[in-house]
Amino acid sequence: MRIDVKISQVECEIKRGTLVIRFNEPLNVLSSAVLNGGLFRARAIINHHVPKSFDHRDPAYILRNLVKNLGLADDTVGFMTAVEVHNVAIRTERVKDLVVSALVTAGLSYPATAGDDTLQSSDIGTINIILLIDGNLTDSCIVNCIQTAIEAKTVALRELDVRSRFSNSVASGSTSDAIAVACTGVGEPIKFAGTGTEIGIMIGRIVKEATKEAIQKQDGTMQDRSIIERLKERGISIEDMVETGLKLFTPSHEIGSREKASELLREGLIRALSDANVSVLIMAALRLQEDGEMGSIPNLPKDKFLRDPISLVADESIGIAIANYISGTWGFYNFLYFERKKPGMIKKLGPFLDDAMSGLIAGVLSDIYRRSREE
Repeated sequence: MRIDVKISQVECEIKRGTLVIRFNEPLNVLSSAVLNGGLFRARAIINHHVPKSFDHRDPAYILRNLVKNLGLADDTVGFMTAVEVHNVAIRTERVKDLVVSALVTAGLSYPATAGDDTLQSSDIGTINIILLIDGNLTDSCIVNCIQTAIEAKTVALRELDVRSRFSNSVASGSTSDAIAVACTGVGEPIKFAGTGTEIGIMIGRIVKEATKEAIQKQDGTMQDRSIIERLKERGISIEDMVETGLKLFTPSHEIGSREKASELLREGLIRALSDANVSVLIMAALRLQEDGEMGSIPNLPKDKFLRDPISLVADESIGIAIANYISGTWGFYNFLYFERKKPGMIKKLGPFLDDAMSGLIAGVLSDIYRRSREE
């Protein structure tokens, strides 16, 4: 499978599970690659697919053998990824004689936020970015390109609302990301590539879009995915909600068993969470919970927020709005009961999230009782 990156000195193809990028002559490449990383004169770059279970004490040795098998020269820069390389995303921009192309493979098995305690796990995930630039970059400019590309990758993850597996905050990458920048050396010297430069703007746009596309192709993570998926990413599943609701379940003539209540509650939760208005209110709670935990809410310091002070009533307002929207007055009164008892997972959640979940479950329980009576 051949790939056109719009740069005449570069040939690109996918061959036997490997993305192979060949140069007509050696180019300056700065990378964090496993094989021939650092600042290096290279004739090729490869991004090779390995199984998720891959665990070899000398990955560079594996890549050196692969380079020989592919008929490439020893001066090849080599990456590895568990991502299917046919899911690579390519974006290219041209402004006058300057061409910038980004090739990105991305898997989100283990997204992380910079500073997380990732040493607790040996599992890894990888976002590999290869930037090809038909231009004459100084060495310091190549470093600047890497800085801008990493910023763009982080913006892509933020826009996709990717959460860290370790801290549940917005991820800034995965646990073994890598990058390479190669330039042809053609044209007038370019000294800077920050976000205030033309080339920096080009890099920012194409890396952001290619990263989002690569993630969507590999993992199916869409920007408009459901609130059910977003809650699950934060450790809250439909099963958790059902179990919490059943803790305050009272049998009635219409719903006499826990099994029946469980079935109806599950159906009701899925129905409610498919409503855009409920999704909006829960998203508001998620954002406010995150802002509170970071100490970003004006006039509400982090330590005070975490104590859920009596003076904070906006959290109850969100819970009431959700319960009332789903089931009117009965939902409102049931929310007050849930808010007082805090059953199941509710007592483990923060100020905004506990009230949002209380309002959701209370509203749905009231609604299924109403529906059962009417039937």
